Amino acid sequence: MVLCPVCRQKMQRTDEECPHCHAQRHFGPTRNETLTSTAIGLVATPALSLLLVSLSLWTLAFAITGTLAGFFVAHSRHSGDRWLRNPR
Repeated sequence: MVLCPVCRQKMQRTDEECPHCHAQRHFGPTRNETLTSTAIGLVATPALSLLLVSLSLWTLAFAITGTLAGFFVAHSRHSGDRWLRNPR
């Protein structure tokens, strides 16, 4: 028996969902976290590059790099398992 990290009720060690509060064990980022980080990278990196160089193909290269960097940040930031409350 272990305690749920969300509601502190007793549950089995192997449970993937708390029977009391229905919080679920989640591995990696959620879809919203991935999309948010990717969108921030897509917008922020070219915007910062426009401060250095004028609009050119470099801006497109910075946009692609920012998109990949945002995706990487989302997956490295939320890489472990965690318990997320299920909105029921």
